[in-house]
Amino acid sequence: MRAFTASVLMSLACAAGGAVFAQTVQTVEQAREEGKNIGKTMRADDTLMPSEAKRNDVPGYAGDDLPQGAYFDDPDKLVADGNITANTSEAFGTVTDKGRTRPSFSNAEITAATSRGMAIEGNPDTYLDGQSLGGGSGTCTPLPPPAGSKGYYEATCNRGSKVVEKTESCSGRMVPSVVNTTRYFYYGIRDQNEANGFAKNSVMQSKVASGLCRAEPVTKHLCDAQIDLGAGGDNVESYRRYCKRQGSLNTQAQLYSCSSEIPQGQIPYHTNYATGTVYLKQEGAVSVTVTRNEGTCPALAADTSCVPQDVEVCTEGPETRMIEGQPVTQSCWAWSRQFTCQRLTPANDCGDLDQNTQCHYVRDECLDDPQQGACQVSQRIYSCPLPDDQPTGGSQYVCGNDVYCINGDCETIEREASTEFKDALVALHAIGDAGKQFDPNTLTVFSGTRETCNKKIFGASNCCSGKGVPLLTPWLCSTAEKQLDEKDDKGLCYKVGSYCSDKVLGVCVTSKDAYCCFGSKLSRILQVQGRQQIGKPWGKPKNEQCKGFTIEEFQRLDLSKMDFTEVYAEFQEAAKLPDEVSVMTDIQQKIQDYYDLHGSK
Repeated sequence: MRAFTASVLMSLACAAGGAVFAQTVQTVEQAREEGKNIGKTMRADDTLMPSEAKRNDVPGYAGDDLPQGAYFDDPDKLVADGNITANTSEAFGTVTDKGRTRPSFSNAEITAATSRGMAIEGNPDTYLDGQSLGGGSGTCTPLPPPAGSKGYYEATCNRGSKVVEKTESCSGRMVPSVVNTTRYFYYGIRDQNEANGFAKNSVMQSKVASGLCRAEPVTKHLCDAQIDLGAGGDNVESYRRYCKRQGSLNTQAQLYSCSSEIPQGQIPYHTNYATGTVYLKQEGAVSVTVTRNEGTCPALAADTSCVPQDVEVCTEGPETRMIEGQPVTQSCWAWSRQFTCQRLTPANDCGDLDQNTQCHYVRDECLDDPQQGACQVSQRIYSCPLPDDQPTGGSQYVCGNDVYCINGDCETIEREASTEFKDALVALHAIGDAGKQFDPNTLTVFSGTRETCNKKIFGASNCCSGKGVPLLTPWLCSTAEKQLDEKDDKGLCYKVGSYCSDKVLGVCVTSKDAYCCFGSKLSRILQVQGRQQIGKPWGKPKNEQCKGFTIEEFQRLDLSKMDFTEVYAEFQEAAKLPDEVSVMTDIQQKIQDYYDLHGSK
């Protein structure tokens, strides 16, 4: 190799006219600039370009003046624009698994799943050597123990807001309203005339200042005011003439009215001799009205998420109460009422899956439809090993050349044809099925049926167990949901996804898993792998109707690139070919039997 390399270098040197190639060191910018110059030089050389006529013959050719030409001289802009477009490009998101929807497996899981086959592949003679059937005895070699699990299924849980029912109560009461129009009237006089049956003006003015009393627009001569208070008895006029002749009584009395009676101790000399009361007179009355105050009950009654449980319950009464000196009787003074209300509370039932070391997180799916702002309820998906319901005790062996034993039960190993024959057989069967499953009404093949199952968010009811996992609450599932579970376990269904089917308070409370189920595993495989081939995505889980391929779509499928391993067993009998050694043995035995029967002649 060194000699060849040297000779090539010598040839290059000779071809260059003996020029000496000196190694130069360039910076990245220098190399980039040199590349640009070379490109410009080559673009300017018309001899390197095809003719206009030939360019026009190229399908999809749209000339050389394209918007992308701006990137020729500005590769940095190409990188920057590419980064911007990547954020919104669906294709880029699919390739890079932006939504984290692609299952991932650790190196340990891959190694565990393949270790048994690798051990046998590394030293096949260890497991295949032995005596053939014939003598009835042979050697048996134990196979390595199986590693990993029987497979995986998608386990789901939910996080977000949960709708719960709460009992809430409200209370109301009867509220009395007092209307007091009563006024008490008094005369006020100069302080030095207090002893003549009047209150001091200074005392009455202080009552006015406190708001208890007010001065009425009425004044009278002291003698006339005394007569109002009962002075003069039966001879009022004689007393009036007598009183007015007294110079010390020649003054005016001021009339006051007060909202409540003034105690006698505060105006000791003010007396109505005619009535025996302290005040001159009383006008007006006290009235009490009772109104119903519903409290917080109207708000709960108007809340559409609340339902009243029972009629209101009286908590105070019946009772008669004294209000402002007035007896007021009510059959019920206060009451309460209960409602059952639906409220939102944070919830998370992913604790068990988070702590299960055998399960690993795959992705989150928001169940809001449509999603507005932060997701209110999300479905968290994990990949977990299928439950192993079969006994794992006992070893497995290869005995002799053609015997396989498990726990002492041995069977002859049957020679099988290569997988290429099976693939061809399955593909031919698929083409035959296409004719049988052609729908003349829709002009499609391999159509499926849409089927769904229900799951209560944060609830005990779950009729969507997943392939290979028994239903958790079969008694709560419909017949159709049980049949869907059976079809899924048989490999006839493909899970399209989940969506919200019922909301309360705008939050998802029930989700549905949507499946497309087919008449055979082969139909499902063709749909799942075929859609990937021709870029025909499944619709949204809420709307997918499991339509088949059109004739044009089916013609585009490349069956040779599909993996039919899952259905090989269904075609095993048809795919078996006789072992050449067994054929020769049978022929020889038949010849021997013939001679034994007829003897040599």
